Amino acid sequence: MPTGSARVLLLRLATATVVTAASFGGAVALAGSANAVSSDASAYFSRINAERADNGLRPLTMRTDLNDVAQGWANHMASVGLLSHNPKLTSQVANWQTVGENVGEGPDVPSLDTAFWNSPGHRANILDTSYRDVGIGTAYADGVLWITIDFRDPMTAEATSTVAAPRTSTVHRTLHLGSRGHDVARVQRRLHVHADGVFGPRTKRAVMRFQRHHHLRATGVVNARTWRTLKP
Repeated sequence: MPTGSARVLLLRLATATVVTAASFGGAVALAGSANAVSSDASAYFSRINAERADNGLRPLTMRTDLNDVAQGWANHMASVGLLSHNPKLTSQVANWQTVGENVGEGPDVPSLDTAFWNSPGHRANILDTSYRDVGIGTAYADGVLWITIDFRDPMTAEATSTVAAPRTSTVHRTLHLGSRGHDVARVQRRLHVHADGVFGPRTKRAVMRFQRHHHLRATGVVNARTWRTLKP
C-alpha cells in the first residue's frame, strides 16, 4: 500500500430485509477486553462523534460488547493482511434491528477518517440517525493501521455496559492549500467560508485573517497552534 493512502469497505444490514432478530440470541466472546480501548480507537471515537455533532446528530455510545466484536475483527484483518467484512457480524452482535460496519486500512486515524468521510456510503453509516451504539477496534501490522467500526440500532434498551474511552488530546493534521476532507470543512464552517472541504485560496485568506486577528503568524496554514485557537 502506498504511504498515506487508505482503503475502506462498508456494510449495512437491517433485520427487516436480511434476517429476523430472534435468530441471534447472544454475542460471541472474542479475545481482547473492550475495557482497554486503544488510543487510536479513542481518537476515532472522538472524531466520529464530532462529525455527528457538526451535523446536528446525537453522539454514539461506545459499548463493551460491540468493542469486543470490532476488536476481534480488527485483529483478524491485521493477522491475515486482508481488508474484508466480518461474515459473522450478525451473530456476534446481540440485540439489534439495524447493524452496520465500516472497515479500513491506512497509515493513521486522520487518513482513515478522511477516507470514510469522503465515501458517501461510509458517511451514511457515520451520520445514520437510527444508530445509537458503536464499537471500535484497531490493530497494527507492518506499520498499517486496521480499523473496524460496528454500529447498532438496538432492539431494546441496552443492558450492556458503556466504555469510558481514555481521554486523549486530539491530534489534527496540518491543513494548507490543496488539503481536502472533513477537517477542512470544519475549519471553513468555523471561519464562515463555504464548507466544500477543499482548501483553496479563499480559505487560505480567511485563515490568514483569523491568524492576524488572534496575533498568530499569518501563514495561511492551519497548524497545531491555529487549531487550538480555532476551538470554540
